[in-house]
Amino acid sequence: MANGKQHRVKPHILLIGLALVAFNSYWCLMGTEVWHSTQLTIASLFFNAVFTLLVFVLLNLLLQRFLPRLAMSQADLQTIYVMVVMVTTISGHTMMGYLIPVLAHTFQFASPENEWISLFGNNIPNWIAVKDPRILDGFYNGDSTLYSASVLNAWIPPVLAWSSFVIALWLTLLAVTVFLRKQWTENERLNYPIVQLPLALTSNPKRFFRSHWMWLGFALAGSVELLNGLSFLFPEIPSLPIRNKRLGQFTSKPWSAMGPINISFYPFSIGLMFFTPLDLSFSCWFFWVLTRVQLIVTDMFGARNIYNLEQQTGAWIAFGCIPLWMGRRYYGRIIRKVFGIAQRGGESAPDDSGEPMRYRSAAVLFSVGLLFLFFFCFQMGMALWAIGLFFLLYFPMILGITRIRAEIGPPLHQLILVDPARTMVLGLGTRRLGVGNLTGLTFLYPFVRCFRAHPTPSELEAFRLAERSRIGYRQLLIGMILAIAFGIVITFWAYLHVLYDMGAGSKARGWIVYMGWETFNRLQTWLVSPRETSVPELSVIGSSFLFTIFLMVMKIRFLWWPLHPGGYVLVSGTGMGRLWFPIFLSWLAKATVLKIGGVKLYRQAVPFFLGLILGDYTLGCVWSLIGLVMKMPTYIVWH
Repeated sequence: MANGKQHRVKPHILLIGLALVAFNSYWCLMGTEVWHSTQLTIASLFFNAVFTLLVFVLLNLLLQRFLPRLAMSQADLQTIYVMVVMVTTISGHTMMGYLIPVLAHTFQFASPENEWISLFGNNIPNWIAVKDPRILDGFYNGDSTLYSASVLNAWIPPVLAWSSFVIALWLTLLAVTVFLRKQWTENERLNYPIVQLPLALTSNPKRFFRSHWMWLGFALAGSVELLNGLSFLFPEIPSLPIRNKRLGQFTSKPWSAMGPINISFYPFSIGLMFFTPLDLSFSCWFFWVLTRVQLIVTDMFGARNIYNLEQQTGAWIAFGCIPLWMGRRYYGRIIRKVFGIAQRGGESAPDDSGEPMRYRSAAVLFSVGLLFLFFFCFQMGMALWAIGLFFLLYFPMILGITRIRAEIGPPLHQLILVDPARTMVLGLGTRRLGVGNLTGLTFLYPFVRCFRAHPTPSELEAFRLAERSRIGYRQLLIGMILAIAFGIVITFWAYLHVLYDMGAGSKARGWIVYMGWETFNRLQTWLVSPRETSVPELSVIGSSFLFTIFLMVMKIRFLWWPLHPGGYVLVSGTGMGRLWFPIFLSWLAKATVLKIGGVKLYRQAVPFFLGLILGDYTLGCVWSLIGLVMKMPTYIVWH
């Protein structure tokens, strides 16, 4: 546990962390939404956070040798890393890159033809969006400035409103992780593959950098990405196609229904999945193959739709409910402790003295945060019942994502187009929801569009780092809260400062304009073409929910059962299309290592696979930083 020693909070470490929060916010913006190069924030293990940690670990080795008084402790390095992780959950493509176009798009692109103003524009409160097209011209066209009274006055209300929403949501989710930590980490002993590299870098960096196997993996991955990066800049240099290489496609029915067969060799994906238990990695690639078979069988019977989005919805909701049921006794003890109710059967109350915060404090934080979120959504024009239903769907999905990260540690998890709003429309139809609720759900869309870079798993992984290192939570927790509060404000400023200069629809190459169209075209479709309750889709959601439960029951009751529901959850929709082959290679490598040399050889192989991750990440970030300095797009290591 991490409660043995509470390290003193070091103000200078927190200040360094805040400076890095500001830089990484800018870096994520420029790398993704301006130059549209390597997506630093889409992978589960953030590129920029690992690279920042690597730089500071190397710097700290120099300080230990020449200026030992200035050297940083493991707690300091992990605090810096976690602060960068927290701002990355805010500043990247999958949150702010979706949020800021929602605040600006409607009144810039409304026209008599699309009738947005009469359809839903009049239902948008003044404090959640910018409504003056004269203010928005500079944002989209560039060659303008944020620093005029009219522009600042237009943006300050929505920036303050949504900053408060983000802070409240992130802290509410932080309280959730406090309740989950002990059950998942100590009682169930989950694996947490995502923390392996940050932990290795900070635990014993001298031993880490002395490993010849680590450097072999680093050189293998790094040399490939170096060559491909040079080929991007100088096309006469040959490249190695390791990203989404198409092998071919069947042309005859029913085999053609499975679509093209693509393979990738992402080094970091192979490295990450090496730390996943074999049954879980096997399930991931097996269920991908099974989905191809499903497409073939469906086509044989003349159907054209396997309802993959609905399958994904039911699977993720079930996977979020499963750990609540499995840990129900412990969570019941927490609830009784929070409300001062006597424990059942003479059980002792759970000890929270070593937790990041007391359970009652976490309960207060969760309650206050959730009340604020309800109030915010109510003020947007949503009905209380609709807000409650949204969060009733939202929390199981984020619990499922957090669980999948803690158990499998996949290189990527995404739930594109399976957000709670879509499920609510399928279940209730658009007329029952009404314009106010549909508009409010649209403004919540940036937080649920794909669930990549979600804060909850990162918050829980931060506690896992502290627990594995036996360091106190206090400095880490303060750093996280500061990074969230400061990070959202600095990220808003960075986006507005840069985009008023370059233009979201002009020089910026990212998805800001596209995301505005995607978000509000869906709302327009709901209002122009009303939908009733969709019974077939709801049936698939229910069937997928039950199938996921079935897989977990079989896994728990029968040791011989090889399939884990986490594999089905990850590949049931759009999550793992490019990653099935790296996962297969990693599973094959780990199975071979364990078969030949057992646990001893596995431990010897670990540095090689950590090197694969670090080499891939280092070169990816180097190319991204070169693009930042040279003001140009560079080779995309990961997208």
